[in-house]
Amino acid sequence: MARPGGLEVLTVSELNKQARQLLESSFALAWVEGEISNFKHHSSGHMYFSLKDQAASISVAMFASANAALTFRPGDGQQVVARGRVTLYEARGQYQLVAQNLYPAGDGALWLKFEQLRDKLSREGLFETAAKKPLPRFPARIGLVTSPTGAAVRDILNVLARRAPHVTALLRPTIVQGSAAAADIAIALAELEAHGQVDVIIVARGGGSLEDLWAFNEEQVVRAVAGCGLPVISAVGHETDVTLCDLAADQRAPTPSAAAELAAPEREGYLQYIDEQTAAMERQLRRKLAHMAGRLEELESRYVLREPLRPIRLWQQTVTEKDRLMGINFGHQLGAMQGRLSMLAQRLGAADPQHLMRRGYVIVTDDSTGKQVLRRKGLSRGQRLRLHFADGEAAATVNAKLNETGNLF
Repeated sequence: MARPGGLEVLTVSELNKQARQLLESSFALAWVEGEISNFKHHSSGHMYFSLKDQAASISVAMFASANAALTFRPGDGQQVVARGRVTLYEARGQYQLVAQNLYPAGDGALWLKFEQLRDKLSREGLFETAAKKPLPRFPARIGLVTSPTGAAVRDILNVLARRAPHVTALLRPTIVQGSAAAADIAIALAELEAHGQVDVIIVARGGGSLEDLWAFNEEQVVRAVAGCGLPVISAVGHETDVTLCDLAADQRAPTPSAAAELAAPEREGYLQYIDEQTAAMERQLRRKLAHMAGRLEELESRYVLREPLRPIRLWQQTVTEKDRLMGINFGHQLGAMQGRLSMLAQRLGAADPQHLMRRGYVIVTDDSTGKQVLRRKGLSRGQRLRLHFADGEAAATVNAKLNETGNLF
């Protein structure tokens, strides 16, 4: 609202709204440790309380959708770590923290480490659904990464013996708690993968506190699970426990028993599958035989198969007839060529100078040059000539030339 003189005056609602926006934009999700006081669990499911230390306090709201996942019951006097969004409740102008997670103070540092590592590995794509490997439908050997003395291995073996006694379980005894556990779990995964005859691996451990399960949140283990060449089922802790190993695995099971059920289908399922495949193969074979029988009948009905030599005889007749026709045609062509050859010979004989000379004609050539004299015009007095007759030659000398009237000139 603007006042005379340009002075801007805010309403209470406007001020609180701007204050809330400023708080929410200035803070990311905050981790706050303090003691619970004035705890109230409303009938709506929402929780309201204060967190305080020796010098200050802050109001906290934790809605039902968030507190439903709590693994402990909060109460006054408890030292806790809250993770949430700093905001302002505009209706009252009350600065507060809207909690998304709440942990006992001893677990707070571990949960902070959990969140940071989860975000880091998630950005690298280790938890991507698209990278998950499918479980084998009918495994022959299942690798187990768990303690050899815990309840988890007993539960898995009992389920396998009941559901799939034909499946072999290969146990790689593993430390599942303490500082040496993470390295041992990672090595166990590598050894089972290198074995060469394991189809799927179950990583399992019974329930415990966050600290007890921490080995399955170690980066070394998470990377080993995500990078394993075999499908991995994670069954760590109780159903409400979630570890980074669960997120990296190809499948998460709420309990070790459930992991065994996921890994090995029940024996009856195998038998049903075999029956279904046998029936399908029988149907396919019958269809194939029916098709082949129909095809055989079709071939038997063909004329060429009823009288296989008939086409050969027809072909022989055709060849014989063509041979006869070729002989006739060749004779006609040979006669025509012989007649033409005789005619050409006659023409050639008529054009032969010897033929003309035998009829009385003489060929005259210049005696000195040997060139034929074809015209009177080319003669000169005293010129020596050679006369070629049919029976020989004679020499002559030009004494005079006659004109058209036969007179000398």
